[in-house]
Amino acid sequence: MASSDCLGAAPGSPAYLSLAGEVPMGAAPAFSISPGQCAIIHTGGILPEGADGVVMMEDTERAGNWIEIKNAVQKAENTVLPGEEFSKGDPILTAGRRIDFRTAGLFAMAGATQTASPALKIGVISTGDEIEPPETKKLSAGKFRDVNAFLLLSLLDREGYKATYYGIAEDTRANLSDLTKKAMEECDVVVISGGSSVSMRDYSASILEDLPEPGLLVRGILMSPGKPTLIAGAKKENKLVLGLPGHPFSCFVSAFTVLLPLLHGMIWGEIKGPWKAIKTSLTEPVFGIAGIEEFIPCVIKEGRAIPRPVKSSFSKALADADGLFHIPASMETLRPGEEAEIWLW
Repeated sequence: MASSDCLGAAPGSPAYLSLAGEVPMGAAPAFSISPGQCAIIHTGGILPEGADGVVMMEDTERAGNWIEIKNAVQKAENTVLPGEEFSKGDPILTAGRRIDFRTAGLFAMAGATQTASPALKIGVISTGDEIEPPETKKLSAGKFRDVNAFLLLSLLDREGYKATYYGIAEDTRANLSDLTKKAMEECDVVVISGGSSVSMRDYSASILEDLPEPGLLVRGILMSPGKPTLIAGAKKENKLVLGLPGHPFSCFVSAFTVLLPLLHGMIWGEIKGPWKAIKTSLTEPVFGIAGIEEFIPCVIKEGRAIPRPVKSSFSKALADADGLFHIPASMETLRPGEEAEIWLW
């Protein structure tokens, strides 16, 4: 309908328009409307020529070929104009955006059924004679099911990376070395969980030292948890290898704050983390260590952060937390009510 045909229309003084036709769904209307006429249109239909607005069905009554309009309609009301959301030449998305439920529909809308995106092949290795596969029914004393590999695989999958699990390496240098070489031959990035500390049976560092240049680049980071993180590379082969701590929470913190930003940098040339940083106030004091960057699980309740300090070997901390409370190396103590930075998942 034309908005000018129902100026001042109200339930007590409706406007009356003759019905010119019905707009078919999925096709352009084959008719136009003249002054004093209207057409039936369904959600998603195209306005016929001569119409500039839509009145809702519940504000109308039909009597034969006449439509009673009980409410005035403004120009463009209940319509979406061409170019209203996007103009010709506008980018729908910028490079580096993750394809997820928020963005996948835009590709479908544009008819882009294939997207060009660099892919990284990532291999995940667990280490330790004490580690057993998750399907192990009964654990003997001193044994633990493999938490880290499946934590890492899930985290990588959430970020859009596809990783391959290479299994559990024994606590022997030869076995871990062979598994690492196999993964490096097949992958761009290899992530080793465990064996990164300084124990007599921790071989990750020495194996990474033997890689082609530059080899082992970083042996330990001033962060807690996650200090025994290793970073190595083979430049000519274009490979990246990381050794992450064996304790589950420590492993996650290293993966979240070190591994994921490095992977983003390999693809997009910018080292950037996946977290969303927010500022909020604390409900209780937090004590840090000077010179150490620290991460503590926290819960957000009524807009305030509640720290939940845990040991690095704990696994359930992640399931109960909303994010990580980040204490920069330059800070030691934060008191209740002070502003804190939270890194949300």
